Amino acid sequence: MQDKLSPPVNSATSDAVLSPSKHALAGSALRQAQGRVEDAAKGGSHIAFTLNGSPQRVAVAPFQSLAETLRGELGLTGTKIGCEAGDCGACTVLLDGAQVCACLVPTAQADGAKIETVEVAGGLTDQLRRAFLKHGAAQCGICTPGMLMAASDLLARRALPQRAEVEDAIGGVLCRCTGYIKIVEAVLDVSEGGHASTGPGRREGRGSGQTDTHSPESVEGRVVEGRVVGTRLERVDGWPKVAGTDPFGADEAPADALWMRVVRSPHARARFTLGDLEAVKARTPGLVAVLTAKDVPGENSFGIFPKMKDQPVLAPGLVRFRGEAVLALVGSRAAVEGISDAELPITWQPEQAVTGVAAALAEGAAPVHAHAADNVLTRGNLKCGDVAAGHAEATATVQGSFETAFVEHAYIEPEAGYAVLVGAGPERIEVTACTQAPYMDLEETARVLGVEQSRVRIRPTACGGGFGGKLDVSVQPLLAVAVWVTKRPVRIVYTRTESMTSTTKRHPASIRAKASVDRDGRLTAFEMQADFNTGAYASWGPTVANRVPVHGAGPYKVPNVWNRTRAVYTNDTPAARFAASAFRRPPSPTRR
Repeated sequence: MQDKLSPPVNSATSDAVLSPSKHALAGSALRQAQGRVEDAAKGGSHIAFTLNGSPQRVAVAPFQSLAETLRGELGLTGTKIGCEAGDCGACTVLLDGAQVCACLVPTAQADGAKIETVEVAGGLTDQLRRAFLKHGAAQCGICTPGMLMAASDLLARRALPQRAEVEDAIGGVLCRCTGYIKIVEAVLDVSEGGHASTGPGRREGRGSGQTDTHSPESVEGRVVEGRVVGTRLERVDGWPKVAGTDPFGADEAPADALWMRVVRSPHARARFTLGDLEAVKARTPGLVAVLTAKDVPGENSFGIFPKMKDQPVLAPGLVRFRGEAVLALVGSRAAVEGISDAELPITWQPEQAVTGVAAALAEGAAPVHAHAADNVLTRGNLKCGDVAAGHAEATATVQGSFETAFVEHAYIEPEAGYAVLVGAGPERIEVTACTQAPYMDLEETARVLGVEQSRVRIRPTACGGGFGGKLDVSVQPLLAVAVWVTKRPVRIVYTRTESMTSTTKRHPASIRAKASVDRDGRLTAFEMQADFNTGAYASWGPTVANRVPVHGAGPYKVPNVWNRTRAVYTNDTPAARFAASAFRRPPSPTRR
């Protein structure tokens, strides 16, 4: 049993991305399939198609997405789900030879069709797999199946595409790791018969007919005696990524696992009371538990730093940002997804939210937390020399003010995982989830459960992108509490909306900086004051506030420096770590 409400898809059907020929092929395939929905519905829910060369017949609801059918009914979890909106392309498959977003295609449209997924053996897909390994085109691996399918679609139609055509063909599949260059080179390599030729328009930065003897590609992945440095090696975990078999958070769970859905606050700041939750269970077949803050067996708080555990697993009557977890519904998938939040007995008392740093620092601003009356979480300070003297002796001085906004990490894989009890007692609890920091997860989970760390095990799955956003816990404490209470395996998969609403972002910043130089252009003084919106909870705020002063002047030797920072609480989404290289642009389908 697989996947749920989380990720899928391909922008391959967007007019802005598709070339005319690609658009015609995809549109034709979908138009031919359009009439199959009514026919399949009339004839019952048994739908037949050819899948990777073999006949298949499934009994599913006609409008269930093809991605769900492939993953949940047929166990082909190589087709990933990243958005369920046709935006990310992770669920790209071939339908009658044309790439489509499987999350947008009703299964009934596949009736009588030929479907190919990343699990298909032989042919172009195998050649592409080898090329992806050779060029290092598969990194986290969450987008790789979609990329392989999109590239297979192109090479089946165009044996020798130009670089711009490759960029066009894969433009509907988003990648957050590679920067696309290695993916494009891998596809071109296959089109050239496995030889990394360097003709004009194919490889940028090399002359036609020349061989770069220092290039890792020139040794074709072999370790050459006497020349190891610069030799490209296939990554040891590469094959599962290109085969579509690397298990991510949503790809596996016990067959009898219950599903969990988190009910989140619609308000940025509010108090609330709960009504009769037992009545909700009584009238909802399949609903096993409705978890509240009272069900947390240990400490109902977590956080990065030992003395800053300020974020609750489930809010205890007060929420501090829109999207904060309030309740957790546990039961059958149909039960937890069938309950509307409006049906739940939650009485809200909204309060005036403190939005943005300026509001939080204003005189008379309401404290977000009682322990920070001025809404300042922490301060950073670095001072050396005499800044005033450094400015006074300078030949030139420049200064400015700068503002940055929240930035979403936008990893393709939303948070997902499952948990089980092990042994009698139980001896321990095991949480399997996508994460960047399993040992930190272990410490937080043990604390929330109120048990020794030896009784908790975190099993990290493949991580479909993180960029700092999966250093904080997300599903782990929720799963642990659910399993502890129900004594049954429990799984969860965040939707894309839920992931973006509830997880951390890059800190917005308000920065004022001043720098002076002498007549030779050498810095004589630098000073900066910066305020960072750390959101409703501390997370990595102290790290940001204390590292920025150190790095603020860059890699230069500056004799006079004074850098001051503040991490400020607000009723905005919590902010945390964000990798400096974590934002890359998709290839332009219009560049020629």
